[in-house]
Amino acid sequence: MKRSMTISAALLILCMSFAITGCGDKKSESTGSGCEFDCPGVGYGFDLPKGLELSHGFIEIKDLGDVDYDSGVMTGWPGYYDLTEKELEENLDNLGSMLHVGHSFTIICVQDVNSEEAAKEKAIDTIIKMNGEISDADRESINSYKMIHQENGYVWLYTTEDKATDIREESKAEYDAFYDATEEIISNMKFYTPTVWHGSEEGTTVSFETVDLNGNPISSEALFAQNKVTMINIWATTCGPCIEEMPELEEINREFREKGGAIVGLVDDVWVNNTKYLDEAQAIVEDTGVTYMNLCAWDGYDDVLQAVATPTTYFVNSQGKILGNPIMGASPIEYRARMEEYLSLAP
Repeated sequence: MKRSMTISAALLILCMSFAITGCGDKKSESTGSGCEFDCPGVGYGFDLPKGLELSHGFIEIKDLGDVDYDSGVMTGWPGYYDLTEKELEENLDNLGSMLHVGHSFTIICVQDVNSEEAAKEKAIDTIIKMNGEISDADRESINSYKMIHQENGYVWLYTTEDKATDIREESKAEYDAFYDATEEIISNMKFYTPTVWHGSEEGTTVSFETVDLNGNPISSEALFAQNKVTMINIWATTCGPCIEEMPELEEINREFREKGGAIVGLVDDVWVNNTKYLDEAQAIVEDTGVTYMNLCAWDGYDDVLQAVATPTTYFVNSQGKILGNPIMGASPIEYRARMEEYLSLAP
């Protein structure tokens, strides 16, 4: 689902596209604050002010956690959806025209810093590390954040977002009340040590039988045996950053092919037993010009290749064993560096 507000564009590229039923559901099962709404990956929770009842829409927390696996910069935000959960479930096929999302604030938590200035500097450095640069506008955006809490080497920053103007009429008063309560919510927010997402453990063997987007059967054993190192890029048809990086992934695939490296795409929303978005995925592959293999997701794939959002990228060796930590977010610079490193160590 695309986000309809202006946080730092660079921080959003650090981020990914979330499915509406994915990680970050409105009430986390890992409630660390005792509040009604929690964002474990960023370490904060909040309750709605008394009298603010939701009946025309609902709030979901988008919990991105660490924007680059272990950068120490975490982010997440609440979104107000202007349909009830029942209406949403009944209209999944028409959400593009029906559903609108309103925002109010965004939180960034930065680890191993002791001041607002140091937190902003680390966030900016993380953007530069991941993207190779930062624009003046993005730097200004980060510097506009304000500190709201500091504890045990963590600093939490926040910024308010522009009010949405496209909320449907029957939900507008409810969203406006939520937006207008931003400062009260922030002032009563509770904080705790963020929960770190580690992904699938290094050394785990990835084994599967599936099909590619053309229906050809694929065995992981045969697939991985062809390469010294295979990069598995998990993406979705609804993920803008995923699609934007695909032409560069094609370049990386061509660049490392003769050295024994290869890229394989895994489409999170096209399943072996549910090909509803297959045509869309095939069109994306054609439009982006990628020639590397793209696989349909198989039942239980995310138990082996854990991903809280797309894109998430793993590397495996010729026996299908996971190498290192996963990469969260679109990061071609890091893909190249990892591929070089793992190929240099491959037998």
